[in-house]
Amino acid sequence: MNPKQDAPKPHRTHHGEEAGAVAGELVGAVVGSAGGPVGTIAGMVVGAVVGALTGRVLEEEGRESRTHDEELDEVIGVTGGDLGAAGAGAPEPSVAHDGEAEAGQSPPEHPLPDLDDDG
Repeated sequence: MNPKQDAPKPHRTHHGEEAGAVAGELVGAVVGSAGGPVGTIAGMVVGAVVGALTGRVLEEEGRESRTHDEELDEVIGVTGGDLGAAGAGAPEPSVAHDGEAEAGQSPPEHPLPDLDDDG
């Protein structure tokens, strides 16, 4: 067994909610300062709540995106198996590989138009 594959993934700690709360609090304080000391405090409270909610949502979206990417990587063979290899139940290819014609067929002369040719 490969020790790299058996090693557990490190636990990642995300602080999106806290970072959002701090950023929202700062922005709320600046915007609320137009209303004096009471506006500053109210802006900080509202900004902290909105920032925390935004941070939580962004963190959850990031987690879902990572999970989806990991599932796709597993399916297409990036993290396990052979990258791009057909699965056991995949049908045989109907087109020859590397430009070679299948048995008994000749390859087409010019399958795509030559865009560099002026004629």
